[in-house]
Amino acid sequence: MKGLRRLLFPVLLLAVLMLACNFGGPGQDGGEPTAVSSQPTQPATQAVPASDTPPPLPSDTPPPPVTDTPRPLLPTKAPTQPPRPTMPPQPTEPGQQPGVIELSTALYEHPDGLFDIYPPLGWDLENKTGAATFNAPDNSGFINIEVTHTSVVMDGDAFERFVDARDQNFFGQFDGYQVTDRQVDKDILVARVTKELFFDGVPQVVFTLYDQHGAVVYSLDFWADADVSDSYGVAYEQIIDGATVYSETAAEVVEPYYWIYDFYGPGDLFTIEVPTPWRYEYTEGDTAIVDTFYSPDEHAVVQNVTYDDGEVISREVAGAFALELLKQYYAADIVITDDQVQSDGSERLTWYSPSGDYSGISFFETRGTTFLLFSTLWDNPYEADYLDTLNYIISTYDIP
Repeated sequence: MKGLRRLLFPVLLLAVLMLACNFGGPGQDGGEPTAVSSQPTQPATQAVPASDTPPPLPSDTPPPPVTDTPRPLLPTKAPTQPPRPTMPPQPTEPGQQPGVIELSTALYEHPDGLFDIYPPLGWDLENKTGAATFNAPDNSGFINIEVTHTSVVMDGDAFERFVDARDQNFFGQFDGYQVTDRQVDKDILVARVTKELFFDGVPQVVFTLYDQHGAVVYSLDFWADADVSDSYGVAYEQIIDGATVYSETAAEVVEPYYWIYDFYGPGDLFTIEVPTPWRYEYTEGDTAIVDTFYSPDEHAVVQNVTYDDGEVISREVAGAFALELLKQYYAADIVITDDQVQSDGSERLTWYSPSGDYSGISFFETRGTTFLLFSTLWDNPYEADYLDTLNYIISTYDIP
């Protein structure tokens, strides 16, 4: 276990409040924090737009081979977490002025030993697996602390993709969502993203602090009604100052990519549960729509091809057509190792590409003139890291 690192990041709130924030404090097991004084210099930009065609899996040099120790299948994952609760406003606590936060002197310790903080006094607490939330009595502020186990230790580029994907997938659903400040330090693996949005018609200022430790990322979301964001920002920085995380414990008790959201395909032809920090890419041609989801390190991919040229594809030719699409989208040297008809009428293909050193599992079926090809792919050296997560995603794939 280790203490949360000490970092310096400017925070941009609605009134351009500039504050220094510090992460510090030794871990419970005596680990010492690492001092960091550099500030990120990357300009505020949005996520890189999707390319026109889905690229193949990368072929960069993998790390040393992982062990193939069997791991149990993932348990049922948590439902999509609402970013804000919907509680009726309550009277301000005695002695507490509107727009002013008083911090508790009692340390909050997550029941699973994931982190410690000094929360706002009188705010409602909800403990969750891999997370905790704190909500102001009058709903003017909200704090969500979330822990993600990424299976592999991400480099700076993968960390940046994690940040952009989670922010877009988690907050992009809200009206008026716009990023006002984005800073990513790919050397020390810390980022800060500030955005404005509306929740139930109320303007919000939200900043999220991302901090990676090994294969664990801590995401701290700080919400505030826009009219109190300046004063709340002061207390939020104090909360960050007093926070301590225990990433070794988190890596042991939090399931990989526990946090998911529901994705609905074109025309609601299919639904699927996808890890929140996986990057989504949409491509469309004359006869096909392709929905693709990439893990942050891009060593695992989930993809659905919806093909419709107006002609009915019979079951007799569906298999040959699926193989042709696999060769077109993934590799010409696809080798099928298993072919099974499923109870729902779909067909499952297990395959690999010798030249690409990656493998996949694909399902195909027809619905009238629509042909659906759903695939999960992984680079072979990363199979042990991603197969459980991909199997879970497969289990959630549903065609109404």
